Amino acid sequence: MEIRDAVPADAQAACEVLRRSIVELCVADHRNDPAILKRWLANKTPEIVASWIAQPGSSLLVAVEEKTILAVGAVSDTGEISLNYVSPDARFLGVSRAILRALETRAAARGNARCTLLSTETARRFYHVCGYAEDGPPQGKFGTTGSYPMSKSLIAEAGTDVVRLTRVADALPDEFATLRAEARAEGYRFVERLATDWQAGVIRFDRPGEALFVAQAGGVLAAIGGLTTDPVLPNALRMRRFYVRRQFRSGGVGRKLATALLDLAARSGCPVTVNAAAGSAGFWEALGFVPDSQHGHTHSLSRQPGEAAVRSRFRSVRRRNAAGRG
Repeated sequence: MEIRDAVPADAQAACEVLRRSIVELCVADHRNDPAILKRWLANKTPEIVASWIAQPGSSLLVAVEEKTILAVGAVSDTGEISLNYVSPDARFLGVSRAILRALETRAAARGNARCTLLSTETARRFYHVCGYAEDGPPQGKFGTTGSYPMSKSLIAEAGTDVVRLTRVADALPDEFATLRAEARAEGYRFVERLATDWQAGVIRFDRPGEALFVAQAGGVLAAIGGLTTDPVLPNALRMRRFYVRRQFRSGGVGRKLATALLDLAARSGCPVTVNAAAGSAGFWEALGFVPDSQHGHTHSLSRQPGEAAVRSRFRSVRRRNAAGRG
């Protein structure tokens, strides 16, 4: 089964799935009342479905197997799921859960930390099982007794258990442009610098001890960060271009990415420095870094036993640097 964006040619078949799903599967909601069905089906025409496919600010997805549409779902760029219907021929085969997951992934990719929807009576238990909670009384859409407002946190869904780390080698990931724009909007210019340096070949994180990783949570690009040789201190590494998207900052994604980089640094036994961005000192100190403002960094972490060792090592480096400048 493939889940993909719908195209105009899908409108007729998608419309049929919507209408059959409502009529045949949602009896608990419409109770075979002709007036309710008329209101519910009024906008389920091929022409209107085609307009939904072309609508900006929204994604209409279809689950397809052997050219047959099994389910139809839609989610706005603000995280509202407006459609999630399965063909009666594909019920209880995991299709509904699969397309819901795809809708949530698309919402997260658009920068949403939460999905919202109105659930039918028929699907109410399904959404509870999938982690949704009710946010208020039913709204009675189309004259039904259902239409339960529900929501789900995508941050919790994209927790550390489903974080996948990938080493970047040849090209920055496809979703990097979205992450780059978010960082720029927050005033973090170092992600912009990463893009320009990578394109120019200035820094490719390919020297001994260096690496650039991306973290994906629930299939969505959540964070990026790397290690380079320290530009000032010999035999040291520096944490560089470390950025976690806002909606993933409380789910452990940043810690998992940083830990992977530090594990890599540990193999060399070199100390690691970082120039902590505003407000991030606590994050780095929780990982074992200590304040050490000098040479363009704010914190350092030693792989030698004890804090005295890191102080001794960095003092000796400073003495060598001072001698060289003399």
